Amino acid sequence: MNQQSPYLIALCNQLETQLGFKIKNIANAEKCSEVLALEKLFISPHTIARMYGVVKPFRTPYKDTLNLIARYLNYIDWEDFCNNQTNVPFDPNYFLTEASDGFSLAVLQLALANEDFKALSFVLSKAKANENDAVLFTAAELIGAYVRTCKKQKELLQLLAKNRVGHLFFYECYVDEDNDNNYFSEALLNYYLPNVTNDYKKLYVYCFVISQTAHKAQQPSPLIQKFQKLAVQLDKKNGHFHELSRWMECQILIDGYNGILNDTWQLHLAELLVLSTSLGLNEKAWLFSRSLKALILFGFKEELFHHEELNNHIDEIIKSQKKEFHSIALYVLQLYWICKSLYFNNKSVYNPFRIHNILFQNESNEKTAIEFAVASLFASGENKNIITRNLKSFCEAKGVQWVMKMVG
Repeated sequence: MNQQSPYLIALCNQLETQLGFKIKNIANAEKCSEVLALEKLFISPHTIARMYGVVKPFRTPYKDTLNLIARYLNYIDWEDFCNNQTNVPFDPNYFLTEASDGFSLAVLQLALANEDFKALSFVLSKAKANENDAVLFTAAELIGAYVRTCKKQKELLQLLAKNRVGHLFFYECYVDEDNDNNYFSEALLNYYLPNVTNDYKKLYVYCFVISQTAHKAQQPSPLIQKFQKLAVQLDKKNGHFHELSRWMECQILIDGYNGILNDTWQLHLAELLVLSTSLGLNEKAWLFSRSLKALILFGFKEELFHHEELNNHIDEIIKSQKKEFHSIALYVLQLYWICKSLYFNNKSVYNPFRIHNILFQNESNEKTAIEFAVASLFASGENKNIITRNLKSFCEAKGVQWVMKMVG
């Protein structure tokens, strides 16, 4: 498959996975065309064969063709497919930017490995905010992996906080929810916050610390007043969905600590549903999951189970999950959905998915806790005893008590 973009390679691979067979000849292409036609998606065998290089020369398919294949893979269209690829299999030359002296992931990684901060500043200066999304996320993962173990961690964090692209790669693109020893929240407050002027990004910092303090220390954060003072000046309609999800979570946590959540939880859910109307399924997953965690932390599990409109949205998200695209937000909703189904003795058959460890190094504690919890719901015999005995202590140690309350 010559001259193909990484996204087209990913599309071809996922189509073969969905079909259950490889497309290596005209007969395979004809079979694929017949399968798609059953879904009222009409693509000629010749077009499919050309896309896979069976018929020469290769030619990039028309966008209408790509849209149809994306729809078969449960995406809205080709653009939605590209936006939702977090682990695109790049061809061997995709990252070789050294020859043009552009931004290089290899140079970035080498500068991090040797803690050569002068070189790091230089390579960051070559990056652009509009780099390919996959490049941005790969760079963020690299920086996130090194910053945790860096001997000069504070110096590295200060460098990133003073660099516009450093913001993008680390504080805004890579968010360490595990936050071991509070290194990330302290860096946000001490290094990042003084260097940002955008009020929504400031609000995000307050939200992150408030959430961390609530879930891990089980107490309200001193930053609540700053959050409330800033929040009244901003409009949720102008916030990024990640900012909205944290904003709503914090409102719920604050009401919980003020002892008024019994009076306000339904109002919060009503606002959530209104905010979700303009969001895609993945964005809704983040919006709902963070608020669910906050409400469950304060014991509102059964009330949530009986909220029909919210559960209709969550059912749609779970049942429409996309292959090869999973997030912690969807993981949270999966656990909720399973617990709700068991609560109502629902007979629906659902095979839980599992996220690959490498892609979620910054959320490993919550990821692991959710996996233990899901396992506890299906375990029996001595396996059940072992999980039950250890789940509570793990959740307490990692600050994810909402998971224990979800299955408890």
